[in-house]
Amino acid sequence: MFGQHSVNESYFNFVFYSISLFLKEVNSLENRLVAGIDVGLKKSHVAVLEGRRIVYIGDFEDFIRKGYDISAAGIDAPLSFPVEGSLRDCERELLKMGIRLFPSGAKFFRKIAERGIEIAEMLENRGVEVFEVYPYATRLILNIAPKAKKFRKEGRIQLISGLKRYVGNVNTGLSHDEIDAVLSALTVALFCEGKARLVCGKDGCILIPVGITTL
Repeated sequence: MFGQHSVNESYFNFVFYSISLFLKEVNSLENRLVAGIDVGLKKSHVAVLEGRRIVYIGDFEDFIRKGYDISAAGIDAPLSFPVEGSLRDCERELLKMGIRLFPSGAKFFRKIAERGIEIAEMLENRGVEVFEVYPYATRLILNIAPKAKKFRKEGRIQLISGLKRYVGNVNTGLSHDEIDAVLSALTVALFCEGKARLVCGKDGCILIPVGITTL
């Protein structure tokens, strides 16, 4: 679905229909696996949650080899491109909320988006429901160390401490890529609980939490 760059009304009607079917199938998060993927050009990091507990962290190739039976995944990369300009409607909405972001139409971001779309198509072919997510938005909305600098050790310590309010079995030595993968998975887990929503426009959707919640 997300790998198709030609977007139109029928496409998004199909997206909403698909998601509504997915929600009807969600009865309990117990024993339910969801994944979050931090997309990189050289290496993509994956976190798998069972409910709200981390059961796997590793790279995408290892994740695929292990064959985790996930039902849904959140991908930290644009999964569509703007119809015009450098920003999609959903990105404009996030900016209105005070959430900073890189424009998906920027040339320097295109290869990340293309890799994200490739991963999305691979997972969809395995029957996985795929969502575009934005870990920084999740951090801000859930107040998970919103001012912390993830590239600094002290910032990662703050982020990991904040994550522990929402996710179990968090390793204190997570890298910034792994933290983003966990945040991506958490966003999908919240959606399964009815605690996240899609911000959509004519050219794409981003899944974000609805507000502060705890374990």
